[in-house]
Amino acid sequence: MRTPTDSPSDAPDRDPVQEAREHLEQALAALDRLRDVLPASSSTPPPRHGRR
Repeated sequence: MRTPTDSPSDAPDRDPVQEAREHLEQALAALDRLRDVLPASSSTPPPRHGRR
């Protein structure tokens, strides 16, 4: 079975770190949109951010 990491020739100019970063940015944008759409729930604690 082939995985994307087995054949780097499929995308020789793609940086896997940059690709992962783009996916994470898209996921964060989707979460921000959900946060705007969904009502705030007082029963859940505030989210913890791992950023320093």
